[in-house]
Amino acid sequence: MVVMTQNSSSRGHPGSPPRELALDLYRSAAVMLVVIGHWLLSVMTYRDGEFGRDNPLVLMPWTQWLTWGFQVVPVFFAVAGYASAVSWSRRDAAASRQEWVRRRVARVLGPTAVYAGFVLVVMGALKIGGIDGAVLELGGWAVAMHLWFLAVYLMVVALTPLAVAANRRWGLAAPAALAVCLVVVDVVGIVTGYNEIRMANYFFCWAAVYQLGIAWHGGLLGRRLLAGMAAAAAVALPLLVTWGPYPVAMIGVPGDRVENSAPPSAALLALATVQIGVLFAIVPLLNRALTRGAWPRILGVANNNVMALYLWHMMPVIVVTVVAYPAGLLPQPPLGSGAWWLARLEWELVLAVVTAALLCLLFWQRRFFAAAAPTFAVPVPAGVAEGMLYAGTGACALALSLLSSNGFAPHGEFPAATAVLFVAGVLLVGARPRVRAQTQA
Repeated sequence: MVVMTQNSSSRGHPGSPPRELALDLYRSAAVMLVVIGHWLLSVMTYRDGEFGRDNPLVLMPWTQWLTWGFQVVPVFFAVAGYASAVSWSRRDAAASRQEWVRRRVARVLGPTAVYAGFVLVVMGALKIGGIDGAVLELGGWAVAMHLWFLAVYLMVVALTPLAVAANRRWGLAAPAALAVCLVVVDVVGIVTGYNEIRMANYFFCWAAVYQLGIAWHGGLLGRRLLAGMAAAAAVALPLLVTWGPYPVAMIGVPGDRVENSAPPSAALLALATVQIGVLFAIVPLLNRALTRGAWPRILGVANNNVMALYLWHMMPVIVVTVVAYPAGLLPQPPLGSGAWWLARLEWELVLAVVTAALLCLLFWQRRFFAAAAPTFAVPVPAGVAEGMLYAGTGACALALSLLSSNGFAPHGEFPAATAVLFVAGVLLVGARPRVRAQTQA
């Protein structure tokens, strides 16, 4: 994720601070919250010689309220919009739109391809080794379910030039229009019962949040407006989940007719508005506080590693589960008991230690694990290469969404078609025109 690897810059105005340290903090803290939340929900079990998984959101419904604090994906997209707007405004005057988009997309695909390739090789080897298909399916889902974010992120990054242009021409009307589209799609999908219609909200929701980050970079969101947005959304959100059709949980819960995150809903957009309104309003205060002491260095280290953390954080779950539970090294007390919560804390600490060791390895070999996807010259016109770029980005986004939905071992089988689609997408993205494009963005 480029937004996770690039330090936030200033808004580009003379005399402004060199970095928005508050956004660096939001980025790294949000990733850590997502990781902690995923680990908490990864209630792996080992009973009668078989691995399984419990879902505390189903078995302990009151925990669904906790998802309001752990659903911080909107912060990712808002900061991503800001970071992309900074990068676009500071691009080399000789760089074309195509070059800028290819560079940003390649920086996401490089680490993602390494991760996906590693998992696919492991899954293939385990399949050949005769591991039970049900075990492969569970493990393959666990290490793929977070990749949906990258699928959506690739698409909004590719559309950044259009989003910036929309911000310049229409200002806050752009995210407002996207929000209206989301509400209309929600109403139609819920009233008619055709939930498939709501899949369009993967774009409308996250594009709206991304657009707000661009608007903030452009100086369109002052503190009073942000506070007002947050207050209005804070009033609307409880109404939507109490008298509206939306559930309390801000992530998917089996059995819910309507979900708030898959696809995104009006309730999730309300939560996003609260988060963005509050967090962006206090950025100036946090910037001043974070310039002191060791904070800039700490945030620099954190933000240089959050991409690796996000991609690889579920791998320790599989390793610890396979090693510790059959050996009896981790307890399995009754779900919801005091001992169970203490066991959850132990689980988090063990995973943190294993993940820290993994991050050290990844950082040591960062030239491989963090490198952008390579590009290569092909003898095609610039217009054709740009079409290939967008087609490749779409193919990669589709492949990642399929992996997120079905896992790396759907029904215990190797996802050959999805793997081919992803590889083809990476190749299309990497194909740049031999003669430099002359059309300027």
